[in-house]
Amino acid sequence: MSAPEALTAAEVLTAGAALPASLGVRAVGIDVVDVERLRAMVERRGQRLLDRLFTVHEQALCEGRSARYRASCMAGRIAAKEAVRKALGGYGEGCGWLDVEICREASGAPLPRFRGRAEEAFRLASYSGLHLSITHEAGVAIAIAVAD
Repeated sequence: MSAPEALTAAEVLTAGAALPASLGVRAVGIDVVDVERLRAMVERRGQRLLDRLFTVHEQALCEGRSARYRASCMAGRIAAKEAVRKALGGYGEGCGWLDVEICREASGAPLPRFRGRAEEAFRLASYSGLHLSITHEAGVAIAIAVAD
């Protein structure tokens, strides 16, 4: 049984009703993840933890470089998933780690994709878009999600 295809915010909207063009910022979510703490958790729990937290695509995005890069990349994705869930507010309750996938646009910018409960939460919240930024500094990964 294959997993349902994840959708971007724009794709979720094309299936729903039209919304006013300029609603402004409607929600913000932010999260911080300690890179070393996540690296240690992954070292202890291994692939089982990775499979619980990240899609195959996300795992591939963080592969092929140094262990330091991999830990930083994973921490950024965890922070981004949490920031997105916070931006979804009460609608995002019950979203699993795999319901929000953090992909990459051609420019390298993070691109959230939704499936399952996250897709439903985005529709119920009636957002017109969700913007995401991730940064890494001083051993932490920080992400902010802004819904309009």
